[in-house]
Amino acid sequence: MASITIKDIPDELYEKFKETARQDRRSLNAEVIIAMETLVQQTIQLHERQAALQRINERRRLRPRNDVDSLALLREDRER
Repeated sequence: MASITIKDIPDELYEKFKETARQDRRSLNAEVIIAMETLVQQTIQLHERQAALQRINERRRLRPRNDVDSLALLREDRER
């Protein structure tokens, strides 16, 4: 497995990781790996949602627009 060294971690963040690891009964290393996995998964899901929204918006743009004047239709209907 690969290793990584992270330098200059803010003390507050380090303490939060330590506390979370303690609460979850994990090592600090395991806690950081889980946090990284979670962040990567959330990022992937966000990109998938953005791509889906983009496809939906493209489909909407391709639909023929119905530029009917609703006010004119109401007037026409009243005149009958």
